Amino acid sequence: MKKTGRVNVSISGSLPAFAWMIFCMAIPLVYIVAISFMTKGTKWGIEPHFTFDNYKRVFDPLYIKIFVHSFFVAAVTTVLTLVIGYPFAFCVTFFSKRKQALIMTLLMIPFWTNTLIRVYGWIIILQKKGIINTVFTALNIFKSPHDFLYHQSTVMLGIVYTMLPFMILPVYNAIEKLDRTLIDASSDLGADKVQTFLFVIVPQTFSGIMTGCIMVFMPSIGIYYVSDLLGGANSILLGNLIKNQFFEARNWPFGAALSVIMSILSLALIRLYKKALGNKASIGIV
Repeated sequence: MKKTGRVNVSISGSLPAFAWMIFCMAIPLVYIVAISFMTKGTKWGIEPHFTFDNYKRVFDPLYIKIFVHSFFVAAVTTVLTLVIGYPFAFCVTFFSKRKQALIMTLLMIPFWTNTLIRVYGWIIILQKKGIINTVFTALNIFKSPHDFLYHQSTVMLGIVYTMLPFMILPVYNAIEKLDRTLIDASSDLGADKVQTFLFVIVPQTFSGIMTGCIMVFMPSIGIYYVSDLLGGANSILLGNLIKNQFFEARNWPFGAALSVIMSILSLALIRLYKKALGNKASIGIV
């Protein structure tokens, strides 16, 4: 009787969370999938006429090019954040616990501010009358102000800046849990620093690396506001395309089809992530 009572209490306690997930996740997802098979309408945005044309349109060379470009930008962003974030997180672990907490707090403080405000901060810095141009022109390094905005490199800078903490935090958490006795053992057995890093440190932190890569890669595909503000019309990513279909072209069914495709690709990446973590032990042995 007591066990049954505990089960009932557990089920009743989880009902609000379950209802919240149904209302905020399942229903919107079903709605997006449903309208992706409908046609564009003039009154409510959709007409209930079943069609596969929206998914056929996704494979137009123009949109395939945007998909490829978006994945390329996300991949480069992931690599850059890993190259920057891994050494940073590794160095932080050599400080005392108090200093580690201080450094990580300082890292997170700027991100307590709204992301849009911080992106506008980059606009102030990079515009023709911004800080960089003002200082460099005053020092005669620039003969005239340079136009740093509305380039692909500027968009990449903004995305890397936005996504960097999402790489550092999981990597730092993994490095902090390193079994440092294995590092000492590898040195005693004659391994140099490169070998120790590749065959001892990396396998132990592989889960943190993969988590960071997923947390950076997936949002980078759809982070449209950074490319809108820093790249303008010169940078169209998948997130921009979806946003434009919903708010400018008013083609909700096609925007929904693009969203479904992006969700499927994201689920495939998560599947690969889980498979990679499952093979973590074998990776460490190779």
